Amino acid sequence: MLYAKELIKDLTGKLKSGEISCEETVQYIDYLEYQGASSFQKTKTTCVNSIKIYASDFLQYKETEILSRTMQTYRSKIRIFISFVQSRKMDNKPVVFITNDLIVEFLKIIAKEKNLAIRSIEKYQQILFTFFEYIIKIKKVKMENPVTNIPRMGLIKDESPAGIPIEIRTRLQQRIIIEDPQLWLAICFIYYTAIRPGTELRLMKLNQINYNSKTVVIKNYLAKNGRTEVVDIPDQLYEIIVNKWKLQDYNQELYVFGKNSKPGVVPLGKNTMRIRFNKFRDELNLSKDIKYYSWKHSGAQELADAGANPYELQRHLRHRELATTEQYLRKRIGQRSNTIKHNFPSI
Repeated sequence: MLYAKELIKDLTGKLKSGEISCEETVQYIDYLEYQGASSFQKTKTTCVNSIKIYASDFLQYKETEILSRTMQTYRSKIRIFISFVQSRKMDNKPVVFITNDLIVEFLKIIAKEKNLAIRSIEKYQQILFTFFEYIIKIKKVKMENPVTNIPRMGLIKDESPAGIPIEIRTRLQQRIIIEDPQLWLAICFIYYTAIRPGTELRLMKLNQINYNSKTVVIKNYLAKNGRTEVVDIPDQLYEIIVNKWKLQDYNQELYVFGKNSKPGVVPLGKNTMRIRFNKFRDELNLSKDIKYYSWKHSGAQELADAGANPYELQRHLRHRELATTEQYLRKRIGQRSNTIKHNFPSI
């Protein structure tokens, strides 16, 4: 009986601390693990209230709400967090034992080991906060969200590609327009319409181009902001589309950027254009800071220099708020003034 009392005391302490759980184990489909081109079908066993089950449930829940590219970001970052939790032997304990201290420790470690910028750390923060809000509000687990009062951490980096100087743009154009016309067409779309080169441009179909109104419709399921919007086509791009490429003569159900350097049934891979652009950049011994995406900033910069007002730029860049455009202009273009440049009073 004395031994039994000691054993009961020991086990009770372990239950209260979460070291062991009285909950039964269950099987679940692990949505954190990628199973090739099929889907996530790896069945595993864990405790009922462990964080691994909630992570898989959360990813299933978010799958219908967010774009596939965003989903990859969610899955990747939550997978890294779960690996950290496992390293601390907390993965089979009830989720209520995940504390603010544990979250802070995780963010500090990845900030140091991965040399991450503040913005990247904040992305981890945002996803984890949303994850625990799901656990609390949807799964009705009684706990406080541990992702609060996080100290600012990470490196101060400016990772966004800047605009390309005109002399370098000219050098690139002279090579690309001859050797890779399809890449140059893509660059023109990015420069003149500020369409994002990832999903928005890569998966754009010909039927999104309105040849009469000279506009492009960005479908909500392709747009980064999840909204269907219409973008004006400047005259220079319209000339390329209609008279040089004659896109209006193709089957309008085709993707604008298909294989074999022409519109096609199958779109190009997500990294194809970037790799092709980088080849020209590297052959010309240009800085690696010059990126495929930089053409979007180049167009915005030239448009601002041409006298477009902030409201026109807001619509062109498809920013939801004018404040976003103003911040973009300060960061990418700077506070430019013709009065200061050309009419400054002499000393």
